[in-house]
Amino acid sequence: MINRRSFIGTASLAMMAAGMPFAASAEKKAKCGKKVPFKFGMAGFSCHRLSVDETLDLMKRLDLQYLCIKDFHLPFKSTDAQIAEFKQKCADHGVIGYGLGPVYMDNKNQARQTFEFAKRVGVKTVVGVPFEMKEINGKKQRAESRSLCEFVSGLCAEYDMFYAIHNHGPDMPHLFPTGEASFNMVKDLDRRMGLCLDIGHDYRANANPADSIRRFHTRIFDMHVKNIRLKPKYHAVPMPRGEMDLWEVVRTLVEVGYTGCCSLEYESFPGRGVKPGIKENDVAECVGYFKALMKAVEG
Repeated sequence: MINRRSFIGTASLAMMAAGMPFAASAEKKAKCGKKVPFKFGMAGFSCHRLSVDETLDLMKRLDLQYLCIKDFHLPFKSTDAQIAEFKQKCADHGVIGYGLGPVYMDNKNQARQTFEFAKRVGVKTVVGVPFEMKEINGKKQRAESRSLCEFVSGLCAEYDMFYAIHNHGPDMPHLFPTGEASFNMVKDLDRRMGLCLDIGHDYRANANPADSIRRFHTRIFDMHVKNIRLKPKYHAVPMPRGEMDLWEVVRTLVEVGYTGCCSLEYESFPGRGVKPGIKENDVAECVGYFKALMKAVEG
């Protein structure tokens, strides 16, 4: 279990490393000199093997205040009392549940129930994956659903909520593989229909996340941030050690005035029983590094 001292040490190293992506080309990449308008938080999926209490304790140690809530931490069948208890636990840890999801949905009833639950929880953003089963190349697969997106568009207007479609990468070519695929689906729908841009999946689908941000920023309502390596096999790594230029990502977010949340989705997060401290230090390194980039872009 990471303690305050080890976190500060790890974060400090990450902050020192934060200069690495741009130090060698400082003459070419000027700082924005603008205040960072977006928030930094945690995607609930990062903690899918942790309990609610463990997740909130971790976020408090990492000084993260924003959580995108997953149903394994707050089930859709929760009573009003259970929702109130969850929200009180969040408040006690200085955490705000700002959104819900990702939620995979394949019918109108489920979509409406999700919006109704989001209303009860008190969030304004639903991160979702609207799909239908199709036979593609002789095999049943999840595929993007235009008809369900049109229905959800109406729910956005009815509930006055934002809906952010999560992209999935090249291994799911028919289910929003890129931010561009999500944008093309929503661009003619209600203005509250948009994207949860997962920069890792966008990158491994041969897109440049910074370019995606520039092109689609008016419809980006949430983001999942991480860093990855593609070879010899795709896997998540601590942010300073991946292939993506996160300095360019942060710089671009400030340039376009993104005001949503960037939530860390660390897909190699450990479960219970893993040797304490090792993987949590990786997560702390990600947090320290990304916060350092946010600070550096203002300087």
